[in-house]
Formats: sequence, structure tokens, C-alpha cells
Amino acid sequence: MNPLVAIGDVLTLQPCDYCIGQAVLRLKVSYVPRDANFLASRWVRLEGLELRPDGTPWRERVVMVRVQAIRDAPPAHPEPGVRGR
Repeated sequence: MNPLVAIGDVLTLQPCDYCIGQAVLRLKVSYVPRDANFLASRWVRLEGLELRPDGTPWRERVVMVRVQAIRDAPPAHPEPGVRGR
């Protein structure tokens, strides 16, 4: 079974899909908790690098993400020119 989200995946999250969201967030995932149980959870804590609209790295973020949002819009793999940590 493939994980729902993995390190290196890029999520595009609408404001309603993460806690205290105010704008669309593009997050390149850098940490997924080992004990994340996507089947039993409504929310998961993820860490990653926020990407600007042009795809360049901006800042590190820790966000609570709705699991259903990840299921509805599966993560993309980053473009070759986008680098994380």
C-alpha cells in the first residue's frame, strides 16, 4: 500500500484544507510523522517548505492538513528545478 503523502511530495492546499489557512498554500513535504494514521485521522501534522507561486522556496512551515484534502487532490512530485532542504 502506497503512503498517502511522502517526503518530497508537493501539496496544493486551499485555505479550508489547513488550519488557519488564509491563502492557497503550496507545500513541499519534508516530514511526515511516523505514527501518522491517515485511515483513523481527520487531520495530520506535516512539515515542509512553502513554495512561492513561481515554485521557488520561501519558508519552512508546520501545518495541520485535512486528510480528506490529500485524498481528494493527490500530491504532485516536484519539478526538477524546485529544491527543498
